[in-house]
Amino acid sequence: MEAVAPMKGNLPHLAMRMTRQAFRALRARGREAKQMVRVTVAALVAFVLYHLFSLPQGYWAVFTVVIVMQSSIGGTLAASVDRMKGTLFGAAVGGVCAALHPHTPLGLGVAMALAVAVTVFAAAATPSLKVAPVTAVIMLISPVGSSQGPLMAAALRVVEIAIGSFVGVLASALIFPSRSGRLAAAAASDALLALGDTLDRYALSLQTGPDERDQFHAQTRIRSNLAAVETAMEDAEREHASRLGGNRLSKALPRTLWRVRNDVVSISRALGPLPEGAAQALAAPIKSLMMCQAQFMRACAEGLTAEALVQRGDPQSPLERFEAAMALVRSSRVTHTLDFDDVGRLFGLGFALESLQRNLGDLADRIDEAARTREL
Repeated sequence: MEAVAPMKGNLPHLAMRMTRQAFRALRARGREAKQMVRVTVAALVAFVLYHLFSLPQGYWAVFTVVIVMQSSIGGTLAASVDRMKGTLFGAAVGGVCAALHPHTPLGLGVAMALAVAVTVFAAAATPSLKVAPVTAVIMLISPVGSSQGPLMAAALRVVEIAIGSFVGVLASALIFPSRSGRLAAAAASDALLALGDTLDRYALSLQTGPDERDQFHAQTRIRSNLAAVETAMEDAEREHASRLGGNRLSKALPRTLWRVRNDVVSISRALGPLPEGAAQALAAPIKSLMMCQAQFMRACAEGLTAEALVQRGDPQSPLERFEAAMALVRSSRVTHTLDFDDVGRLFGLGFALESLQRNLGDLADRIDEAARTREL
């Protein structure tokens, strides 16, 4: 008993310490914590509403909240619209089949097979209707459909999903609102930082070529970030169209980022030991240019996250030194002694570096446009 008493006395202190640790963990994962609060509050509101309206299957409103709420307002709006479209179509098909089929097990089986066939075909052709088969089946086999009648069951189903969708969008817009434009800028910044790191590694392995495994992982991460940029930009456009938010980023930003990424891939394919005779003239200018371009990518990433003008410095000087070195190699006729593959790789590398320089300039212009719009 004496050992138990101190233990009981320490319980409040232990609880307080665990609570402080939990709050520190939540602060460290701010984005996830905000999403937790948004979805929890929205689910509770949907729960209260379906009880107030005495909906027979009102729990579908709560399910809808949990399903449609995304990390941004635009993402939630897109998921809500898709769910409403699928629900309306599925309820219509399920309601018609429920009204027409004979009330026998065989008739129900035939009606369900027909409803599934129609809705699955429609969902395969139009992915936004992917919930239609679920809705149609529920319409046919749910007890509510038998007790309320097909038309009333369809109407109740639509109301339940509409409540969940409305609550989800409202919660996304009012509780720690997260704009899709900022998510697009963050994803683009991550992609540029990864591209900059990749280009730095290429500069350091100029004579050996990149490690294939490292290159694969880096490119996978970059492609994932660029896909996130495209998705966030689409969501931002939905926010703007619905007047739930704005988007200062240029619509050309994803295309420009893909061009920059493709240039980096082209550079990686041309890397390897420089041809003898050209290495002495070209190795240092190429390395300097690549490292300067990598630094410029990081400056673009900083401009995106800070919504500020890109700090350009003097990006042309390394390019001019590289072009002068290439002109020296051409004039000295070193390339006349090289085989076809070496010449192709050498000039392919030069073309990719010059293309990257142009596309980085275009990218900085797009970022500057967004920064100037913010200042206005």
